[in-house]
Amino acid sequence: MQFKVNSEAPDSLLAIQKIIREKFPNEELKFELDNANRVLHIHGISETGENAAQIESAIRETGFSGSWLTRGEENK
Repeated sequence: MQFKVNSEAPDSLLAIQKIIREKFPNEELKFELDNANRVLHIHGISETGENAAQIESAIRETGFSGSWLTRGEENK
C-alpha cells in the first residue's frame, strides 16, 4: 500500500512510522523522501479500504494527514 503524507520533517516521519508499527508490527515501512508527495510504502498488508482507513487514522493521530494512493497515483 502507498500513502501520500503531508509531512517532511524527519521527526514527524518517525512519529508516523512509530504509530503505524504499533498497529501493524510485521509490515515493512519505507518513506520515499525524494518524492515531493512524501510517499509512504507499506509492504505486507492487504490493500483493502479497511486497512487504508486504519492507516490514515493512525497518521491523523500524529497530527498529520495521509491519503491512500491506488496504483499509478504516486506522482500525482
